[in-house]
Amino acid sequence: MPTALIVEDEPLLRAELTDQLRALWPELEVAGYAENGIDAVARIDASKPDIVFLDIQLPGLNGMEVARHIPESCQVVFVTAYADYAVAAFDAGACDYLVKPLTTARLLQTIRRLKSRAAASPPPAVWEKLFERDSAPVYLKWIKASSGNAVRLVMVSEVLYFQSDGKYTRVVTEQGAALIRLPLKTLLEQLDPQQFAQIHRSAIVNLQAIDRIERNELGGRGSAGLEVILKGRAERLAVSEAFTRQFRQM
Repeated sequence: MPTALIVEDEPLLRAELTDQLRALWPELEVAGYAENGIDAVARIDASKPDIVFLDIQLPGLNGMEVARHIPESCQVVFVTAYADYAVAAFDAGACDYLVKPLTTARLLQTIRRLKSRAAASPPPAVWEKLFERDSAPVYLKWIKASSGNAVRLVMVSEVLYFQSDGKYTRVVTEQGAALIRLPLKTLLEQLDPQQFAQIHRSAIVNLQAIDRIERNELGGRGSAGLEVILKGRAERLAVSEAFTRQFRQM
């Protein structure tokens, strides 16, 4: 039996779509629901559904951002209230597109298309073509980080700083620290430069978390360095000479 995940933050629409799917496609198992983008990514990763009905307007991560993390073997049906948003791209592509309010006739068309594609080859990542039309860079919005035996989904905006820790990178938030297996250099390329800055070869800081920059006399004449003091935190992060220029006006 094929399985589906419904990602929709409106309870009435979730219920309506579930009821219609059960009536029109009894063989389909609705395996679960998600109400926001972050929860959707976690549930898709855990349950690996065959189909995702994905609202575009979601809290946390929007549907387009969630779709970037969906494997190609999973078929995606976007759901939105805006009929003119990339309709042509989906009509010609491997995914489908439903417009609110849902109609039985349009949903039947979607079901036929999903069944047909399931019997053929796996669908390409059509949603990526939408981003090719937009030249604006897309930066990381969330990361998976290990904390003990658990894996946490951390919003990047909540990270105070990243710090190299051997083969790992520490992700420090107000709630504590976790680890990711991603080099600092690679991570920096995926972060918004308007929000994050490298201050040391082993540290990247969230600029919004900075309280002040202080000069720390290190004991010798002419020997001094800058340190970052974070809001409400005790630790002091050293700024290496190579990265002091960006703080000279602060």
